[in-house]
Amino acid sequence: MAAAVEAFSRAAKIDHADQPKGLYLNQGERGFTDVTYSAKIAQSSLPYVSWGTGFEDFHNDGLPDLLIASGHIYPDIDTVPSNAKYREPLLLYRIKGDRTFGEIAGPAGLNDGAIQSRRGVAFGDINNDGNIDMVIFNVGAPPSLFLNDTKNSNHRVLFKLIGTKSNRGAVGARITVTSVTRTQIEEVKAGSSYISTSDPRLHFGLAGDSLMTKVEIRWPSGGVETLLNIPADAIYTIVEGQGIKNSIKLPALAAR
Repeated sequence: MAAAVEAFSRAAKIDHADQPKGLYLNQGERGFTDVTYSAKIAQSSLPYVSWGTGFEDFHNDGLPDLLIASGHIYPDIDTVPSNAKYREPLLLYRIKGDRTFGEIAGPAGLNDGAIQSRRGVAFGDINNDGNIDMVIFNVGAPPSLFLNDTKNSNHRVLFKLIGTKSNRGAVGARITVTSVTRTQIEEVKAGSSYISTSDPRLHFGLAGDSLMTKVEIRWPSGGVETLLNIPADAIYTIVEGQGIKNSIKLPALAAR
């Protein structure tokens, strides 16, 4: 019996745990480069069996953070001597601007509640305050809702796209947002993360930029629309071929 338990433990770890979560840098025509270790996410992600994953700007600083939800597939893993556990903590990495990440799930309070065996993650601004929130699917337990109550003076914007010549959900549409300090690109997707569908509205953190000098929308139909000098801190509804049809002002920013 002891030998069987030891074999199960060893197989469960080898097959699923003790593998770093891969991060690959797109080098264009040169292909992709594995930067898992240089980006400093390898060691902290190594013990976990991970599922739902997403790059989202939780701080509205214009730099994408990385969220990873984990959980082993075998509940019995808790009964054997092993570093792997069925219920595993969330990982949240904040990019430092030098292509390295720091793990901040603890300070962010993501693991203050009960640890779960987690799977899919859906991201979106649930309470329309300009911050990205998330809903996480837990095995054998209700989903977890995490509201992002980050308060800072960073500007942000959301775009809701409605297709006319394109599909109504504007799936496949791409927005390029240019402000004084940066250019960002996002695309409307029908699915993301693991068995999840996130908020179809496109969110951009703009840091200290209160104005978008240029917003370019490439619709699935092939049409391109360009909007100039658009203020930040609002939710804009844009209808294909008709420009901005509605705007909702986001809550006031925290004082500097």
